[in-house]
Amino acid sequence: MIFLNLKTYKEATGEKAVKLLSCLKKIKTKVKIIPIAQATDIYRIKKELGIEVWAQHVDPIDEGRATGYISAFSLKEAGASGVLINHSEHKLEKEAIIFILKKAKENNLKTLLVGHTKEMVLEFDKLSIDFLAYEDERLIATETSILETQSSIIKNLAQELNHPLIVGAGIKSGEDVKNALICGAKGVLIASHFVKAKSPEKIIEELISSFYAST
Repeated sequence: MIFLNLKTYKEATGEKAVKLLSCLKKIKTKVKIIPIAQATDIYRIKKELGIEVWAQHVDPIDEGRATGYISAFSLKEAGASGVLINHSEHKLEKEAIIFILKKAKENNLKTLLVGHTKEMVLEFDKLSIDFLAYEDERLIATETSILETQSSIIKNLAQELNHPLIVGAGIKSGEDVKNALICGAKGVLIASHFVKAKSPEKIIEELISSFYAST
């Protein structure tokens, strides 16, 4: 699996988000590719491209008197299939995470929960989720891949977890993907190296090829 976090980059906002993701319509592959977009762009992406799209965040609220917050129900209505939870750029308390997971389930939203340490990932593995990500926040948006420094941790996590492991932080190449799969991960979470690439389509093709090379 390849999760594409678009963050709030200008290059991945509004019509530019649609243009950026249009390459996914051209690529024929069995590898699951899921863009994670801003809440304001989900409906546009779903309507214009017809591809699966997830949200970057959801707030721990019930529908109703919660002005300015993002509800799980609103994401479902916009066309989202799932939601990223507890990214290092939008951290949540465990109580809030548990509430969000309940609301996601009520609204048939899949979940990708992010842990920032090995201990946090192991603790989150006890929760009812779909995917579990490990990202060392110190390496996010850097040139150092988490696979270069923490492959042994990733191997151990992949062996211990009950949920599919997704790896992120500094992922930028097919080699990173290959190493993640060798370590036992089921996919990767990538952001700036896709969004800011001169040829995003080539980046995706390189990542996909590594999935086939590892089988």
